[in-house]
Amino acid sequence: MALIIVCIVRFIENQTAQIDMSVLPLSSPHYRRIAESLRHTLASGALRPGDRMISARKLAEREQVSLPTALEALRCLEAEGLIIARPRSGYFVTPRNTERQIPPALSGPVPVTLSAVARSLFSSAESRLIPLGAALPDPHWLPTETLQRALQSAGRRLDAHGQSYSLPPGRADLRNKIATRAAQWGARFSADDLVITAGATQALRLALRAVCQPGDAVAIEQPAYFGTLLLLKDLGLKALQIPTDPIEGLLLAPLADAINRHRPAAVLASPTVQNPLGASMPVARKQELVALLERAGIPLIEDDVYGDLAGDGQRPPACKAFDQRGNVIYCSSLSKTLAPGWRIGWIAAGRYHPQVLQARMAGDWAGAPLLETAASDVLASGDYERHLRRLKVRVEKGVRAVIARVEASFPLGTCVTAPEAGFLLWVELPHPINALEVHRRALALGIGVSPGPLFSPGAELQNFLRLNCANEPTAQLLNAVDQIGRFVMN
Repeated sequence: MALIIVCIVRFIENQTAQIDMSVLPLSSPHYRRIAESLRHTLASGALRPGDRMISARKLAEREQVSLPTALEALRCLEAEGLIIARPRSGYFVTPRNTERQIPPALSGPVPVTLSAVARSLFSSAESRLIPLGAALPDPHWLPTETLQRALQSAGRRLDAHGQSYSLPPGRADLRNKIATRAAQWGARFSADDLVITAGATQALRLALRAVCQPGDAVAIEQPAYFGTLLLLKDLGLKALQIPTDPIEGLLLAPLADAINRHRPAAVLASPTVQNPLGASMPVARKQELVALLERAGIPLIEDDVYGDLAGDGQRPPACKAFDQRGNVIYCSSLSKTLAPGWRIGWIAAGRYHPQVLQARMAGDWAGAPLLETAASDVLASGDYERHLRRLKVRVEKGVRAVIARVEASFPLGTCVTAPEAGFLLWVELPHPINALEVHRRALALGIGVSPGPLFSPGAELQNFLRLNCANEPTAQLLNAVDQIGRFVMN
């Protein structure tokens, strides 16, 4: 499923529908021919400065090409200054006498202050809410019978040892399975480089403790996963926000500027399926990110918890695949795909492995051998891969269903960023709608949503929502989306 940005607005699009492709050489690459045709349309005056361009998705459908080809054509025009990209909105004809938009100026490291917002959300976590808020897959989508069989088999083999401790770095059989599977996308670590953790959150905590001191600044995406923000607050670290594009992911030019001006102790990012935007950096940009931070001597903490949901077949490589010097601290888990309650995560810390292992042993150091063995069995049997294929199909169906309801029931001016992979929608509501008020009213109706202020260290992003689409699109769920739309309209 390709990443698209849908805006519920009335805009000029049909003017670009009639394009004479015969004026271009047939041997030209598709994207160049499409770009040239769009140039003719702009030169004709059919679109005025400030008008919205045809969306990449519709351009791809009209020209019968892939979405990346359509995006490349639009980016050609953007590089020439003919159009500009607006995050979460799409491409627009460049206004007259207006320079191309650049990312907002960096404000410098700031303390994280969102704990009150987070407490408000978590206070209702145990309620029986319609689950559009928490980023978890529908329990009915998990391979329950497979998981139960794996637990029973592991219990018989381990006998009494299954009730003991799994000492750091964790069971060797599980670490071997993780390393072997990661090698398929080019991972540069072995079983000996891995430490098993209680989910990805503990892995991220260990990574931050290994490379940061209280008071340090950590460069993060803007918007950022609220769990990351809570970790920074708990560890006494400051957030240095880096603009993040809903298609390209973390923007490298602002990051380089932040490094020169503020020298963060680390960069913590999700280059593959970012939460909440769903953005995945192109492979070439991942390589650039790794090279940039290697030159600067700043570690990259890579949160890859959604990575297994990316790709139609073979998943794309994580940044760790391009790590030559052990500068990437790779963190992942099975929580978003297989078994959230098992709390099986891992960290491959590169040259920071000794510090991470020491921190693991000094803290909540014991793992659960029964769960680690069962997870190893599921990975080894091929059941996990079969489950992933089914899960991706269900996720795509859920995302499309929720997008359709948002388009139908939310007010004009609403923009929704649909992910290339993963199951999270990032929704921008028209001003002056307040997402915290939407959250409050949704709770009163028994509906969970995640308000935008959760994803900013200072509780900004007041008119944004994140919606979880990893649920069966039942009439009840879709009616909940309609209900949100109705009171957003009022």
